[in-house]
Amino acid sequence: MKSQSQMIFLLFIGYVVVYIDKTVMGFALLPIEKEFGLSTAQLGYITGIFFLAYSLFQVPAGWLNDRIGYKPMLIISLCALGIFALCFGALGMSFGLLLVFRFLSGVGHSGYPCSCAKAVVSNFTLEKRTFAQSVLLSSAGLAMTVGPIVAVSALEHLGWHLSFVSLGIAACAIALLIALRVPYHKPAPRPQSQERSGALWRNPTVLLLFVSVFCVNIPSYGLMAWLPKFFVQSMGMPLEVSGYIVAAGGAGIWLSSLCTGWLVGKYFHNREPQVILACALISAAAILGIFHTSTALSASVLLFAGEIFLMATFVTAFTLPMKRLPESTMGSAIGLINTGGTLGGFVSPVVIGYLVGQSHSYESAFIFLSLAMVCAGVAITPLIKKTATSQPVTD
Repeated sequence: MKSQSQMIFLLFIGYVVVYIDKTVMGFALLPIEKEFGLSTAQLGYITGIFFLAYSLFQVPAGWLNDRIGYKPMLIISLCALGIFALCFGALGMSFGLLLVFRFLSGVGHSGYPCSCAKAVVSNFTLEKRTFAQSVLLSSAGLAMTVGPIVAVSALEHLGWHLSFVSLGIAACAIALLIALRVPYHKPAPRPQSQERSGALWRNPTVLLLFVSVFCVNIPSYGLMAWLPKFFVQSMGMPLEVSGYIVAAGGAGIWLSSLCTGWLVGKYFHNREPQVILACALISAAAILGIFHTSTALSASVLLFAGEIFLMATFVTAFTLPMKRLPESTMGSAIGLINTGGTLGGFVSPVVIGYLVGQSHSYESAFIFLSLAMVCAGVAITPLIKKTATSQPVTD
């Protein structure tokens, strides 16, 4: 039990660093733009190329995870993230180099989620996996709440170059701790029949979860990218007030990540698809309501509620493969499903920018985000009728 808690703690800290890397980048674009005189489109390339690499290498990282084990992949992923974050800060002296190092950072990120999922499956019993994984995913809420404060302070006192160097050193330090303290399990042998005919991309559960997670991440990353601009430009709020509202959403993510794992694991075992559908619909209503609100307080309440049910949808969907798929393919399955999530993060800001530019209003953007959440819930409904016949694979 002690080793399990220690492992989850170290993986959680690693996840926080992964999410803070994404959070810091949003703030770092301002001094980077000033230093290099980059256009808005070029700044978008720096952000987008990260998610492109993240998406492209999810499946290869998951495949490799199933063959060499989760511990080597955890170490490789965090070391790659750390080294290329350090290079981004220390050697990023041109637009081309910034693109290269950010692409390579995305490659490093790609191996971490599937490796964590594999570690959870290998070290926890079936009924405890949802809670363990939800603890790891709650790092997103912590990073979104604390990340902006850390980012602004670091950029102010260190500058963006040293901020990324510091982040890189922290990631490598955590990789070293994982190498020393996290247990290693030899990868389970893969049945020959599974190698020949069990292609994951033909598995209905994997495909439906791919679509659902893709749809969930459209509002997740869309809100992160565009909410401050909406509050300042459309609602006339000071930037500081918009920051507090976004932090309220981060608190909702953190709370939901922790509570969802416990509630679903204890009270809704084998009813996960119903949970996903209900939470997605409630989140969709709350997100749409943000556009129609008129005060900072009501916006905070709606965002808090929207993020709670959005994260509940994501956590339940992301942990469902741990109960319905064999351990021998877990890394590849999570890698494929998470590819949907990263593609959602790539598509969302681009589509929102287009909608706002065409309509000169954020209403169409909020409708788009709300409909994406509805689709996330509806996509999973074919799995409801399979609940009774599903036979989870135990360790």
